[in-house]
Amino acid sequence: MELTNEQRKYLGLERIEPSWERVEIPNNCVRPELSTGKDILFFDGDVLRKVIWLHDNGHFLENSYRLKTQDNRTKIAPITAKGKPKRLNGVNIQRCTPYGMYFEFHGGVLLANYTTQKTYYSSSFAGVPSMDEAELAGFLDQWIADTSAEDLAEIQAFAGAKRQHCKYREGDFFRFKYDRRNYGYGRILLDVRQFIKSGGAFWNILMGKPLCVSVCHIITEDPDVSIGELSKLRSCPSEYIMDNCFYYGEYEIIGHAPLPEDPDAVDYPVMYGRSIDGQDRNKICYCRGKDYREIPLDGNELLQKDFKKNGVSYGFHINKTLVEECIRAGSNEPFWAKQPKSSYTCDLRNPSYEKELEYVRRQMGVS
Repeated sequence: MELTNEQRKYLGLERIEPSWERVEIPNNCVRPELSTGKDILFFDGDVLRKVIWLHDNGHFLENSYRLKTQDNRTKIAPITAKGKPKRLNGVNIQRCTPYGMYFEFHGGVLLANYTTQKTYYSSSFAGVPSMDEAELAGFLDQWIADTSAEDLAEIQAFAGAKRQHCKYREGDFFRFKYDRRNYGYGRILLDVRQFIKSGGAFWNILMGKPLCVSVCHIITEDPDVSIGELSKLRSCPSEYIMDNCFYYGEYEIIGHAPLPEDPDAVDYPVMYGRSIDGQDRNKICYCRGKDYREIPLDGNELLQKDFKKNGVSYGFHINKTLVEECIRAGSNEPFWAKQPKSSYTCDLRNPSYEKELEYVRRQMGVS
C-alpha cells in the first residue's frame, strides 16, 4: 500500500511533489535475496526527501528526511567536515534521524512527530481492534470524512510544532488524548529520580527516568475538568513509565495538589523479590512508593513468582476500551482480568495474589 497526497493532507504528512523522483530498492539491499519487501525512496535532486518502507508482513512506515546524497545518489553525504560518506541503503538510512510527521501501520495506525517526540493518534490506545490493509483503507476514508476544518488546522499545527521541554512534579494532574475527540486524565504520584536525589531510599531497579502515574476513571470531550473533580474519581492501578511524554509535553500538566500525607492513601506498585545487585544478592527487597525495606535471604523464604515489577514502558498499559470497562464496572476488576497470568513479572496488588501479598506484608513487617 501507499498513501495518496490527499490522505497525507489529512494526516499531517509532507506531500510528495511531482518533481521528486521515485526509486525502489529491496528492503535488504545489502543481500537482496533476504529482502521481505521494498523501500521506496523519493529524491528532490540529490536530496532524499521521503522513504516508504513496505514489508511483506503488512508493516508499512512512511518517514520524511532531508538527507544530502553524493556520487550519483549512491552515498549519504557526511553531515560534518570530519564525517565520512555512507553507502545509501536501508540500514544506513534507518540510522539517520527523520523529521516531522510519520505514519506507521502494523495491524494498527500510529501517527506521530519525530521532531516533537509526540504522538497524535494511536489506534491501539484508542481501543480500535487490529485491522488488515483492506480495513485500513476504510479507516482512512472515515478519518477524512470525520475531519473538520478545526481538526485539519490542529493536525497541521501539530505537524509544524517545535520540540519543547516541560517541567513536572509529584502531585501534578495531567491531561492526554485517547483519540481525536476524547480526553483522559491522570496524576503523577512519584518522581523516582527526584526522590533518590533528595536522599530517599528506593529499590533502584527501574531504568530511565521513571514516574509512578495513575489514570483516572474518566473519558470525556471536556478538556477542562477541574482537579477537584478528578480528585474524587477512582483510578486505574498505578504504574511506572518513562518521563518522555511529560518532558516533551504530550501529557499536559493542568494543575497541582499535595499528595496525601498518609502513604497508604496513595496507590503505589508493590515491588518484591531477591536483590539483583551482583555484589549483594543475599537479601530480599520490598519497595512500595517511598517505603523501602530489606531482610537477609538466609532464614527467610522467598516467593518463587517474580513480583519485582521492574518493567518501565514509554506509555500506559491501558487503552480507551479497558478504561471504559472499568468505568462501567465501577471498579478495576476488568483491568485485573486483562492482566496476563503468565507475565514474567506479576503485580501483588492483583486480587488473585491476595494470599501472597499478605505473606509479603508479614515477612517485611508492613502494617
